[in-house]
Amino acid sequence: MHAPTVQHLSMIKYILQYLKGIIGCEIAMTCHDHTNIMGYTYLNWAGNTLDYQSTTEYYIFDGGNLVS
Repeated sequence: MHAPTVQHLSMIKYILQYLKGIIGCEIAMTCHDHTNIMGYTYLNWAGNTLDYQSTTEYYIFDGGNLVS
């Protein structure tokens, strides 16, 4: 934020255009009889043999609905 570039500005414009295009869209969440928060993770340490980078995934559910 202390040294923004033209690339940063173009990315902000892209994000704003995306948000403008999804106005009116809604996220469907179903009602369940519980509000348990559950999380699942997956980690593959250096699984890519080309560059030996790790892969991390996570899923967060709120009452059976995927939120993150």
